[in-house]
Amino acid sequence: MIKKRFKITTLILLVLLCLFCFVSACTAQENREGIMVIKVKQQKMALTAKSGGTDTILNGEIVYKISETKRGIVYELNSLNMTGTSINVKDGASGPISIILKPKTARSTYDLKKRVIQSEFIATVHYPLIDQLKGYIKPKEGEREIDEFRSYTETFSGSLICALSESPRIGTTGKIKTAAIVFKTEVKEAVLGEIVNVSGKMTVLDVQVIFPPFYFKKVINIQPVFVRYTPETGCFGGTTKATTGGSYNTLKENAMKMWNRCCLGLNFLPPAYIDNNDYRILSSTEEANLMATYNNANAVEVFFVEVGDPVGLHGGGVCYSGGTANTKIITYDTNLPINLYNLAHELGHALNLSHPPGNSTPGSLMEPSGFCADNPALMSNQNCDNASNPLFYYVLTTKKCTRNINMP
Repeated sequence: MIKKRFKITTLILLVLLCLFCFVSACTAQENREGIMVIKVKQQKMALTAKSGGTDTILNGEIVYKISETKRGIVYELNSLNMTGTSINVKDGASGPISIILKPKTARSTYDLKKRVIQSEFIATVHYPLIDQLKGYIKPKEGEREIDEFRSYTETFSGSLICALSESPRIGTTGKIKTAAIVFKTEVKEAVLGEIVNVSGKMTVLDVQVIFPPFYFKKVINIQPVFVRYTPETGCFGGTTKATTGGSYNTLKENAMKMWNRCCLGLNFLPPAYIDNNDYRILSSTEEANLMATYNNANAVEVFFVEVGDPVGLHGGGVCYSGGTANTKIITYDTNLPINLYNLAHELGHALNLSHPPGNSTPGSLMEPSGFCADNPALMSNQNCDNASNPLFYYVLTTKKCTRNINMP
């Protein structure tokens, strides 16, 4: 009997030991994969335009995925989100320049001895002057609602040379003193072709290497904008200002809930206010003027109005220039009490997702809803994978986020 118990105890210990070894091996493997985030702040770059040479100031982030393989340390250019300041060209101000890495186009090599990463890539470039002169891409025929006005964009080819002052310690979170960057891009497929190339050198002091048990989360700033107005009648008539934004808290909470399923953070900034009674009830001809009243270069602006004129215009809201740093959203307080997920849907457009089929999943949040109809509260891996915008930035966290999607 004692021998039998001994055998059972030994077997249990062996099983526990195997489990411990398996978990340790998985943790060790996980600790060998991390990211390096290079934060670019106020870096002057030479810009060549049709009208001549000038400068732009770049801000944004360059992100590499780091992994250790049998072949050595591998760096992959995972993300390149940049915004450049407006320049003056022949037809006026370009507006903020938006540069974002085109998915699956980057090819990188790493010289361990020199600590140099070299990458070739393709980028998507946008600036508001394109919208002013070219207009927006026509929506697909037969769409139930037209709530997305997508911009024409230009394609640039680019190269990036990153020389590190020291090699990161694999498996250890920390900082690198400097990264010397040589950045070059030139137009490959033009729409206006006003910008020919952007290039220059920079020394970046904010370089962070992140390995488990530390993680990163992609975050984007959202700037709500409310309209202050004086009602003609009622308790406030002629005496006290009222504001739009009655739907804000509900739409905000549901938007955060939906995009947290993708481990994407929405950082809502304090509301800004504009004073204009005319914008409370908004017609399509007033939309451009409303959006021009407020601009936050580091956030997606969301303008809250009471209702569209005519009622049901765009369904529950509309997004302009989705997937670029210049994207803006208009949403209606009349979405409540029915359409609780309109802002979550419009933010999907801001994150470069279109109505399905295409780069979003049929039956998901990105299905058009029409007026007085709610968007599906369903999220998919495809939606999560394809969400992108140059305004995304990375924050350090000790909590590992796991996607919580509720459809394939």
